[in-house]
Amino acid sequence: MRLFKKIILKIHQATGIALSLMFLAWFVSGIVLIFAGFPHASREDRFLFLKPFSQTDFEHILPLPDSIKEPVELNKLDNKLVYRVPSGRRAQKVFDAATLMPIDSFSEELCKQEAERFLGSSILKSVKTNRLDQWMPWSYYRPLLPIYKCYMNDSRHTVLYISSKTGTIIQQTNKKTRWLARIGAIPHWIYFRSLRLNVQLWSQVVIWVAVIGLLTSLFGIIAGFIRLNKRRKRKRTGSITPYKKFWYKWHHLVGFFFGVFVFTFLLSGLFSMVDLPKGGGSQKEIFEPRKLWDKRKKATVNAGHSFSELWQVIENKNGIRKLKWETSMGKPAWFIYYNNYRKPEVYITTGDTIFKQQQYTLQQVEKRAAKLFKGTSYTISVQTEFDNYYQSSGMFGRPLPAYKISWNDKAKNLIYIDPDTGKVVTSFTRNRKIHRWLYQGLHKFNFKFLVEHNWLRKLLLVILSLGGVFLSLSGVVLSWKWIKRKIKKLKKDVKT
Repeated sequence: MRLFKKIILKIHQATGIALSLMFLAWFVSGIVLIFAGFPHASREDRFLFLKPFSQTDFEHILPLPDSIKEPVELNKLDNKLVYRVPSGRRAQKVFDAATLMPIDSFSEELCKQEAERFLGSSILKSVKTNRLDQWMPWSYYRPLLPIYKCYMNDSRHTVLYISSKTGTIIQQTNKKTRWLARIGAIPHWIYFRSLRLNVQLWSQVVIWVAVIGLLTSLFGIIAGFIRLNKRRKRKRTGSITPYKKFWYKWHHLVGFFFGVFVFTFLLSGLFSMVDLPKGGGSQKEIFEPRKLWDKRKKATVNAGHSFSELWQVIENKNGIRKLKWETSMGKPAWFIYYNNYRKPEVYITTGDTIFKQQQYTLQQVEKRAAKLFKGTSYTISVQTEFDNYYQSSGMFGRPLPAYKISWNDKAKNLIYIDPDTGKVVTSFTRNRKIHRWLYQGLHKFNFKFLVEHNWLRKLLLVILSLGGVFLSLSGVVLSWKWIKRKIKKLKKDVKT
């Protein structure tokens, strides 16, 4: 038993020396991250930046060829009508909607013009680059290169990134968001450009650091119990710790009370990188209701109708900013967006007719479910409030009410349907629910009650993170003292 205790203490000491500084950086940056994330160009601002369509625009739009059946988007860029066809996570093919000619790139002049119009200020300088920098450290942005970095003449020192391939703003930073990211998101997520662009290496580094950190934390918790004063001595000294020196004493005390939270933060951080298997059988047998529900209808864009016909049917013709060719409850449809990028109006477009789809009823959802999920056991209900799984999700949002379809199968499948669009908003399986608790629940405390009282959620995160900061700081100090002693001893041995 004595040998076991000695091994535990030595492992905690060795891993603590190696990672205490990393722990300190994680907790300090985590506090910053509670209030400010990685900079990004606002989805809403970019959407509202789109120019509205006119009747003349609709008269000049040509339908795309039959070979293109993807979820096509249609908007305006510099008064030019453009189709955007996704060809990857961020990549897209762009076509002139009036001629159907492909647009391979946009000029620097146009990109600079868009930047000035977006921000309402002039450009100090622009730089064309084929290199992703610290503020775009994601490899899936490579198809958008080259990009123009436009340094704006505003008080916030804004930099706009515009892709020459799409002509769109893809990133926006300013002096404040850059500095907050340097002490928050970048060290916390280990978002160093050269490492982050190598996705597999970055993933392995984060996973292994988290695993070693978990061992450090676990052995630290065990060591904390090992080092507790015996009851008799505790009565005599009035303390649960045998240590009298400041840093030793407080490292032990803070670790004893906050060690479990440090462990759960590290565990949940690990699960941000690791997914649980889908479950529910072999890959061929897996039942995925989301894919079945949103399976795309193979139909020609606009289903053979002219855009003039579509214009005549649209009820509200003012302020149309974007059209998206989609599938709604198994039918081809145009999603018409006005001033809310989350909430389109839906126009079903078949070979016979075009009509505005009103909000789907429970009976319509039940009818489609009976057709698609025949032979399975499920229940359908109306979701009228957010819960621990169905929650508002930042820039994407979540509609209420929504239709909830749940299965009592092995995988415990669950999908939520948007009554306005008829599309799946989000979905869960048993394993995804578990993952949600292990990652978001333990790492962000996004439980229903705390989400509804966000100030309390943030306060708890800050308090527990401060405990982690002091625990890590004391570990750094003790590690430095240990290193100094070893160096001093080594020098003494060399002299003798």
